Amino acid sequence: MYVQNAVHNLKELEKIQSAQNALQTRLSKLDNSMYVPLNNDEIVFISHNNFFLGVVKTLGRSFLLETDKEEIILGTGNNDILVVSSLFNNNKIKGIMMAYLYSLRELSFPLVILSKGHPASKRLKMVYGCGDKIILDSCIEAGTHPDQHLLCSVDDLSGIIILATTRGIEIIDSLDRKVKIEKMYFDLKL
Repeated sequence: MYVQNAVHNLKELEKIQSAQNALQTRLSKLDNSMYVPLNNDEIVFISHNNFFLGVVKTLGRSFLLETDKEEIILGTGNNDILVVSSLFNNNKIKGIMMAYLYSLRELSFPLVILSKGHPASKRLKMVYGCGDKIILDSCIEAGTHPDQHLLCSVDDLSGIIILATTRGIEIIDSLDRKVKIEKMYFDLKL
C-alpha cells in the first residue's frame, strides 16, 4: 500500500513538474515579445533579412474570401489586423504591399484562396491573412490556406506570432530574431 502511494505521489509530482516546465517555456517565449503601437491610419512594416510583413488595423471591416467553390464573408473586429507577407527578398516591396493592403481594406478587393496544388501558388509574391492573431508558417502552400490566422511566410519570418491589441500589436518571436520595425502613415498619395 505504501509503495503504491509513493508511486502514485511520484507520478503526480512528475505531472506537476512537467506542467511547471511547460509554463516556464511558454513564459520564456513571452519574454521574446515586443509591443508596437498602431493607429488606424498607420501601417507597420516588420522585416528580417529584407523579407517584409505589412500590418494594418481592419477597422472592423468585412472581407470577401473567394474560393473555387464559394464566396465567404469574413467579419472582423475593430482591433483585428490585416497582414501581408512578402515571399521574396526585396526592400522595394513596401510600396506594393501598402497598395495591396489599401485595395483590400479601403476598396474591398477580395482575398482569393487557391485550391491545394494550384500552379499559381508557386508564383505568388505576397499572401494575406486577417484576424486577432496571425501565425506565420513557412510550411503552408502559398495562397491555399482558408484559415485566416495562419499565414504563409518565408523561413526568415516563420514562427512569428502577431497579436492584435486595442492600441497596437504584439509581436512574439520565440527565436528572438532581430526584426526591424518601421511605421508610417497609411495612405496612397497619387
